[in-house]
Amino acid sequence: MDRSAEKIIRVSNAVYKYNRDTEDEVTALRGISFEIAEGEFVALVGANGSGKSTLARLLNALYIPDEGDVFVSGINTASDKNEDILAVRRTVGVVFQNPDNQMVASIIEDDVAFGPENLGLPPAEIRERVDWALECVGMADHKKGTPFRLSGGQKQRIAIAGVLAMRPRVMVLDESTAMLDPRGKKEVMDVVERIRSEAGVTVIMITHFPDEAARADRVIALSGGRVAMDMPSSAALSDVEALRSIGLDAPLPARIAYELRKRGLSMPEGITTPDGLTEALCRIKN
Repeated sequence: MDRSAEKIIRVSNAVYKYNRDTEDEVTALRGISFEIAEGEFVALVGANGSGKSTLARLLNALYIPDEGDVFVSGINTASDKNEDILAVRRTVGVVFQNPDNQMVASIIEDDVAFGPENLGLPPAEIRERVDWALECVGMADHKKGTPFRLSGGQKQRIAIAGVLAMRPRVMVLDESTAMLDPRGKKEVMDVVERIRSEAGVTVIMITHFPDEAARADRVIALSGGRVAMDMPSSAALSDVEALRSIGLDAPLPARIAYELRKRGLSMPEGITTPDGLTEALCRIKN
């Protein structure tokens, strides 16, 4: 990824507090700063309470920072202009953890059409967007069915289609695979990579699953409301000790490579996937 590309997301010293100015005040984010270029696939990781979901809500102006700034395609989310907030929310679409909470219609194609209809688009464009979005997530054959009889993975794909139909430039997935079985997780991750590569959507994936984060270009790790790591995924997720220090596990292949290194084997750095581990072991054997 060319990091000199346009920075579609820019977060500068953002602070966010719950129950502000009360005795129950809690600071969730403590001066967060980072930039994300158009087309990047970024995994946002961190232990529970690190500030991940709070940050997701800052990115499409559901929350406004108490201090600092969040810019989306050059627009400050703290703008008091309604047209600016609408532009931010059209640019950044969010898919949440429970797809049932995002279902608004009893027919799949009607559910996917809900967002574009609220944009006031003409019927022909809505039809085109719905068909395109369902095709992107591999659910075109189900468009006349009901979402409530689908598997968890299929429901989440419909939720993604509903956001895609809005044609966002950025998609935030907030723990979107947390409630899914392994098959459902794979379905969703395959869809994410497809829309990123074919539709050019910038993806910010909030996850606590290291194997999912390994599929991203870059990892931003939060700890105690601060950025603890910001680097390419292979470097971040292979650093077993650094991840443990902020309450996270490295992917299993990285942990195996780490233990083998401790036992004297010459394992290369940056191993995070089963294929990478297999390749390294084959080279040692040969």
